[in-house]
Amino acid sequence: MTKKIGYIILAFVLLLAVVLLVFLNKHPKLKSSPIPIKRYEIALMEIDTNRVGEELHRLYKEFPLFLEGADLDDPHNQEQILNFVTDPRSKELLNDILEKYPNLTPLEKTFGESFKRYNLLFEKEKIPTIYTYMSYLDYDNRVIFMDSVLVIAIDMYLGADNKHYNAIALPMYIRMRLDEPFIAVDGMRAVAHYQLEKTPQSLQTLLDHMIFNGKVAYFLEKTLPNTDAAIRFGYTPEQMAWCRKNEKTIWSYLVGSKLLYERDSFKYRTFVSEAPTVQIFPGSPGRIGHFLGYRIVKKYMENTGQTVPELFAETDSQKILRLSNYRP
Repeated sequence: MTKKIGYIILAFVLLLAVVLLVFLNKHPKLKSSPIPIKRYEIALMEIDTNRVGEELHRLYKEFPLFLEGADLDDPHNQEQILNFVTDPRSKELLNDILEKYPNLTPLEKTFGESFKRYNLLFEKEKIPTIYTYMSYLDYDNRVIFMDSVLVIAIDMYLGADNKHYNAIALPMYIRMRLDEPFIAVDGMRAVAHYQLEKTPQSLQTLLDHMIFNGKVAYFLEKTLPNTDAAIRFGYTPEQMAWCRKNEKTIWSYLVGSKLLYERDSFKYRTFVSEAPTVQIFPGSPGRIGHFLGYRIVKKYMENTGQTVPELFAETDSQKILRLSNYRP
């Protein structure tokens, strides 16, 4: 009798596996496939410099985003392109890019999985076309998301020790995030900002900024669940551990000093702005208000059972805090 029951259980498990396989095949949006990334930096730097005009027209067919609106037959425009691709510094930068990223296969897979999850959260949104390009070290615009296009300045992810970052005097607490693991995080963060901007967010108080960034961090957790939390927050493992260990202390300070509803950004900016540390807490990383905002948002979602679009549409930070019953 026992052996017979075992066979029945085995048969049921096999049947369940078959049903699951059929279900996934009938629901393609639940399956993920790599998203091909189009590498403009390579295509541009490999043009025939003796036929710049013809080459630009050829590139336009595959990379209209980068050449839209430009007069490709204008000698002045052609000269600018020629100067860029023949500049020894451009060639040196491209060599560094190709050495670190001979291909983008892992990144294509990660984005495929992330945008599959994004499409499940926001069903009407498109899966974007992804491009990389050489920005010539434009840190402020290293990732741009525009509805159906994601553009990545691949030269801003060459590793913390890359010599080019010394030349533009980027501090180490920022340079530590200029590496491969952070590309997908920055990409999906740009997507989160795009969605949040659809509903105007009034960021007046420290709490407003904390909740806004908490929403972003929650979105990253949902779309990049296999990425370590420290990477998603832009921290080292030690910095992430510090935040978890000191969560109650940080919260008690914010409540006790009545900073949560402070509107003077000068008084609270150290908690939410880029910085190597929050001076009031020696040994802390910067942006620790983002971490607390995430913890509040996570409790809010657990208590309310809302969807991510509903979370993004809720602009009352105090309401989110109240319904979260957040008690670190």
